[in-house]
Amino acid sequence: MTTASMEDEGNHGNDDTRCFILSTLAALQWSRVSCVLCRAPMLVFDRYPLVDGTFFLSPRQHSSACAEVKVEGRTQFLSAVCMSCLEGSGGQPVRCRCCTQPWDGSSLVLGTMYSYDIFAAMPCCTERLKCNSCQKPLIYPHQRLNFYSDYSRVFACPHCRAVDAHFVKPLSVCFTRDQFQLYSQWP
Repeated sequence: MTTASMEDEGNHGNDDTRCFILSTLAALQWSRVSCVLCRAPMLVFDRYPLVDGTFFLSPRQHSSACAEVKVEGRTQFLSAVCMSCLEGSGGQPVRCRCCTQPWDGSSLVLGTMYSYDIFAAMPCCTERLKCNSCQKPLIYPHQRLNFYSDYSRVFACPHCRAVDAHFVKPLSVCFTRDQFQLYSQWP
């Protein structure tokens, strides 16, 4: 995943990315952002790492703490995930509601920004690959798109023709921290 993030992240990050994030947050007068998963507040720093987690852009507003921005003429939402949620530490891990697989963002670079929805780019099961309108599969789990950013693109469903960013789902529909009972007990 780390190679798919914005151009030059290295130890110092990309200055255009840093300026974009800082100017967006300064215009909103935000010195903190909240994690879209656990709502934990994170301080924003003026040097890399910008936050104790990572930023990403999404065509979907995952929470009210996401900042609306225009990127290449499209409305996107600047969102953040804290380091605890990325690494699955601190309480119950975030799991897919359908297949119960834990979400793992530990391979993502801390303190920078991804130009795509990091949750859409890591589909774990068929449910995450369905049309948001007709619920028919758009691709199958054994198939993969060419780029992580392709999972955040808006396109027409080949079945019902609905235009949407179909792989970007509401986080509350996809993920939970609830404990799953993996085995049923006999009476």
